[in-house]
Amino acid sequence: MSGEKKAPRLWLPQYWPAWLLIGCLRLLAPLPWSLLLWGGRWLGRVMFHLVPVRRAVTLRNLELCFPALAAQERRRLARRCYESFGMGAMEALISYYSPPARFAGRYTIEGVEHLEAARAAGRGVLLLSAHFHTIEVSGYIANLHRPLSAFYRNPNHPVFAHEILRLRTRRLHRMFRADDLKGAVRALREGDMLWYAPDQGKRIKDSVVAPFFGVPAVTNAATGKVARLGRALVIPWGAVRERKDGRWHYRITIGAPLPELPDDPVAEATAINAVIERFVRAAPEQYLWQHKRFKRRGDGYPDAYAGLK
Repeated sequence: MSGEKKAPRLWLPQYWPAWLLIGCLRLLAPLPWSLLLWGGRWLGRVMFHLVPVRRAVTLRNLELCFPALAAQERRRLARRCYESFGMGAMEALISYYSPPARFAGRYTIEGVEHLEAARAAGRGVLLLSAHFHTIEVSGYIANLHRPLSAFYRNPNHPVFAHEILRLRTRRLHRMFRADDLKGAVRALREGDMLWYAPDQGKRIKDSVVAPFFGVPAVTNAATGKVARLGRALVIPWGAVRERKDGRWHYRITIGAPLPELPDDPVAEATAINAVIERFVRAAPEQYLWQHKRFKRRGDGYPDAYAGLK
């Protein structure tokens, strides 16, 4: 049809720099885990100083959510957040280009019996998570124990979108566009485990304003609807990066299934935010504070990021 958008011809010279970068990243992936994460920490430190706009967003988010911290403490936490962000980029690299054997002894899982009980009952699972820096490595670990499906939103650059989609398609059980609710519901009814993170402030049909760390925030209130339509259990999932026995280790915590969420959208969003807050407080530096969590709240709410430079 004439209205269809043609796929970009990714072999054209204009895309060669992106392919070269991907090739270099693939060469880095086999390096020792500790070396890659050390490099990631330094990458984060450099970004903290070179990207002032996102640094200001991070500091504003921490000011809103942790008002009891002194300004110097918040700045130290922001620096650690950037170090963790860089480490997360290296963890994504490891997850994309490493075999499962590389993860042996790198993680512990608490609460896996909740997933096994859901499987035994033939129930799908909405795996409630959030946008932590450990998102890629924890997703890889989840997929090692039970086939994982997920929503996706492609990066803007066509080469990176192609490569990430290729890698995730190879690894994940199923993938759904961010707006493919019908496909996700059908998969849940068939017993899939679907990774789900409703914590970013996007204005969608089912979004409401609900407290996050006591601050009004645009919040996705579709969790309960998706779970009910898919006849699925909502099971919280969190991951913390920590040092153990001299090397980096990942502690995965799987909670018991949540009770049925309230029908009221604001009450549901408040309950979901409270679950996410508990995971954030376990390792606040590992949460994606670089995102404008308190944007687009609508009339009656001040612009949380006004005047940032």
